[in-house]
Amino acid sequence: MRAWNAIDQEAGLSVDEWTPLPYPEPFHWHTELEIGCCLSGKGLFHFGDKTYEARPGDVFVVNNLERHIAQSDEHDPSRYAFVFFDPAVLLKENRELLLPFLYHPPRFTNRIPASDATSARIGRLVAALLEEQRERSPGYQTMMRSLLLEICVLLFRHYGDGLPTADLTGAYARYERIQPALAYMKRHFREDLQVANIASIMRLSHSRAAHVFAETVGEGFKEHLLHLRINEAKRLLVQTRLSVIEVCLQSGFQSVTPFYRAFRRIVGLAPQAYREMAGVLGIAHPQ
Repeated sequence: MRAWNAIDQEAGLSVDEWTPLPYPEPFHWHTELEIGCCLSGKGLFHFGDKTYEARPGDVFVVNNLERHIAQSDEHDPSRYAFVFFDPAVLLKENRELLLPFLYHPPRFTNRIPASDATSARIGRLVAALLEEQRERSPGYQTMMRSLLLEICVLLFRHYGDGLPTADLTGAYARYERIQPALAYMKRHFREDLQVANIASIMRLSHSRAAHVFAETVGEGFKEHLLHLRINEAKRLLVQTRLSVIEVCLQSGFQSVTPFYRAFRRIVGLAPQAYREMAGVLGIAHPQ
């Protein structure tokens, strides 16, 4: 996985052009919100258990909870412009604009097809963002924020126009409440975590915390923890020479049998087979 441009702290965002590899890399997610615009070529865009075809002009919306990865067609590689931005940019202006990113993953349609008028308008704005970032003319950071806000207004109208304020308030409250729990899990996933840990952070009962977590993230606490550990195992298998048993233990698993079972279910390969495939294909796992 390539390194992205750092977020411009004053603008609160960055724009990157990227051509995905023609095979599925490991899923990743990040703290920034993301909007992807397919510029040329074709391929696939994977979001957890969902997969979309990608064609020029398609727009993809990605929040900071859902695992995802783009994949190019082998014969006609896709090229994207990705906009990454800090949620605080929207909070300073109008928190309603966060609504398209507060989605429940299993029920959300991440792709806005090129045939939709919204995609064409967003595509033109993303092109203007790229130009502003390249040229860096006086006031470019303010202009980039302005263009981002216009994109987010279009997304709000596409996904959330007419949604009752109470629904937005509830979604935003769940989003705010879950962030510290997710950050804690990302730091401590190697430990023996239980729902009680996040319930304490969220200041909820165990049952309520489990419900809010699943409703907001789109998967249960145990499944999310398992994916964190498997993602770490993938990274260690690719980036280190640790034995499979050492990878198992350093990823947070207590014994090999459940590790093998979970790895096969989620990745579709045994750990050693995944390491060998990564070596052949040159997969570089995201940091």
